[in-house]
Amino acid sequence: MKVEYLLDILKPHQPGVDLVARTLMKINGVSKVSIKVDELDQKTASLHIHIEGLNLSLEEVTDVLSSMNCALHSVDEVVVEEKD
Repeated sequence: MKVEYLLDILKPHQPGVDLVARTLMKINGVSKVSIKVDELDQKTASLHIHIEGLNLSLEEVTDVLSSMNCALHSVDEVVVEEKD
């Protein structure tokens, strides 16, 4: 089944957004990652991450984000679609 998540994430300035996106793409089943920087301050960045793919596990996604010192603020949207 196709799964999409829209996540509100807080991360330090490093790693960069491009590295976060590339690392999330390595998760089994991920087909697309889109990241929008919402806000920057002196030490952190607030991100909106849209991730989609087949049979994605929110736990696996958040584990990968945690390994990069990113904190999940909220899950703003979940879309689950049955594929034929």
